[in-house]
Amino acid sequence: MDESLPDLDPPVVVPPDTGKKSDGSEPASQHEAGTAADSGDAGTGTTAAEKEADGDAPRQREKQADRRTAERIADVVNIFQDQVRAGTVGLGRGGGKVHRVPTGNLYDAEIRTECEHYCRPEGFDEVVERLASDRVVTICGPSGLGKRAAGINLLREVTHGQLVVMSAVSDLKELGSRSYKKDYGYLIVNHTSSSEPADADFAWRMIRDRVRLGGAYLVVTSVMEADNKVEAVRQFSWRRAELDALVKVRLSGTDLSGEVMTRITEQFRDEYSMTDVCAVLARIADGEAHDAALEALVETSSRRVREWFELRREVKDLPDILDVTAMAFLGESTHRAFEAFRSALDDAMQHYGVTSPPKERRKKAADKLPKGRAGRLGPEGLLIERRVTGRTSDRRILAFRNESYRKHVLAELCRRFEMPFWNATAAWLATIVERRPNTQVATGLAMLAQSDFEEVDLLYLVPWSKGTIGPNGQATAVYVLWCMCFEENTLPTALKVAKQWANHGDPEQRWSAAMAYSGELGSWDPAQAIRQLWQLIIHSSRGFDQACFAMAALFDTLLEGTDVAGKVLSTLETQLHRVPARREDRVVVHRARRVLAEILSMRENQHRVPVTFLYLKRYPGRVEAVAQLWAEGIRYRPYRKTTLEALWEGLNRLEHISEDPIEFASELGEALVAAMPADEVEPFYQDFLWINSQKKDRAKSGNSPALVLLDVIGRHYRQNTN
Repeated sequence: MDESLPDLDPPVVVPPDTGKKSDGSEPASQHEAGTAADSGDAGTGTTAAEKEADGDAPRQREKQADRRTAERIADVVNIFQDQVRAGTVGLGRGGGKVHRVPTGNLYDAEIRTECEHYCRPEGFDEVVERLASDRVVTICGPSGLGKRAAGINLLREVTHGQLVVMSAVSDLKELGSRSYKKDYGYLIVNHTSSSEPADADFAWRMIRDRVRLGGAYLVVTSVMEADNKVEAVRQFSWRRAELDALVKVRLSGTDLSGEVMTRITEQFRDEYSMTDVCAVLARIADGEAHDAALEALVETSSRRVREWFELRREVKDLPDILDVTAMAFLGESTHRAFEAFRSALDDAMQHYGVTSPPKERRKKAADKLPKGRAGRLGPEGLLIERRVTGRTSDRRILAFRNESYRKHVLAELCRRFEMPFWNATAAWLATIVERRPNTQVATGLAMLAQSDFEEVDLLYLVPWSKGTIGPNGQATAVYVLWCMCFEENTLPTALKVAKQWANHGDPEQRWSAAMAYSGELGSWDPAQAIRQLWQLIIHSSRGFDQACFAMAALFDTLLEGTDVAGKVLSTLETQLHRVPARREDRVVVHRARRVLAEILSMRENQHRVPVTFLYLKRYPGRVEAVAQLWAEGIRYRPYRKTTLEALWEGLNRLEHISEDPIEFASELGEALVAAMPADEVEPFYQDFLWINSQKKDRAKSGNSPALVLLDVIGRHYRQNTN
């Protein structure tokens, strides 16, 4: 069912109690101070501070509130991922595979794809020469010129080493202090920095020197114009390849004549990005009729929408314009749902003086009947009615004639209307989002951000992320960032906004940042997401609980959509074994154990199996590392019961993911015992036996995975005793 219809109510997200004082400051956490003073050993029991905190009733109520809040993060993530899988949000539209993680090591197959049919634009050789001599270059220009493919090809011209894509929000200071590996090629796509140094030329000089010192190469692409104040690194204004040459290269393996290739070239306009052009040429090269492939591209152009708006320049045309405005933010809707929201938009437009009051409109109407539903569906209109299968009968759905019209409608509205119109639209959208998080509104705002990000940031992202219209506004602001991830030109901006919330926002914005990094945004830049979440976990005096849960949710997100989920576990392992020499280190270790408990308790949405079990199914050779984490979690007494219950529940659901649950349980049991100190095996056995006895559906059969694991533990326990 369509998420935009009014009979759907996604869960309301409850924000954390930030504990702010009346002056906006944050009180220090007494619980954390006590924990830092005496963190104790994981295997010896609870520290005095933890006992005191655990026995404190207000603290217990706060923990329960934190738990309810943190669990809402999973609901927000699941709703969005379900929409992506269903094809109603993002690149997954139509059930397509979603490509994530544009950062990290590039695989050879992807490099070959980008290099195989690459058509060099004018000036390419000059940039190669400068990269070979200086080791660092920047190429500048608007999105759609093919700068990412250019960066890969430039690097491959000067090195055959590993190519690595770095975060778009890497600060210049970070780039100038990190290490670079010999013969590696580094690429930053659409670089944007949340903080610019006073002396940019000095910062770039430091970067250049560090890259040279490491014997590496770095290409940075930017949508900004070249900075005349920077002389240390050469900046090139980029241009895309000539289209006639590109068509000939891409279609060289077909039997199309030169005349047909010329006609194909003539169909491409400047407004089409290189990504769109190459996608169409790839379809033609794969055998699709060129007329059909080109028709799809032409139909998605802005020309049809622009022509529609050009014919509607009078006041009497405003209702038609408001119809497409509403559809741009609501997405596909039933007529009844659309009309209800459309009526509310009318009220907002009247309030802000965009439209006339009803009495004046009635005088001007002069006995004419309203157009009604059919009036929205003329052959020259942008909207159509589709029939879809409902629960009991077909339903009539109002939608754009072509889904690509949606972003072009928003672009035209942005170009034609002034502040009162947009203030009215913001007030109208706030009433929708205040009721529940809405992915369709977020999709519309992400498309609007392509034309006017400042408007989206000022009227929506900033106030909503601060909770001004409630927690559902925060969730929708996060959805906007996630939707922005699916476009190359807005992805860096989304990363920059989340980083701003995390590092410089108020407590509500930091909570919004934690949500953002736990889901789609984290899957596009995992290293940045892990780094920022750890900063929130370590440095937040209150609300770090949500960041801990967000880290667990990020692990689940990365496990489903990427192959880099192990980075979460390896970073966690490092934090768990930090030497607790200072108070700050003891706080980090304590909070890392909280993250560990959340990850071990995190279960996937379909079969409720622990995500660490899914990780083992995908990477069976990492059983020892995963068992080490489970052993660490079991030994830590404050979360021991929760961890053992998660282990029991997971074992008894193994049949949903494993063809041989018994073997899985036996192998895990052996690895768990091997990871345990000898004196911890007996308590583990006794406590897990007690957990099993307390369950109403406790394991009784010898074929139960839980009893198999118990048998493994018991056998080792008895051997140690003898």
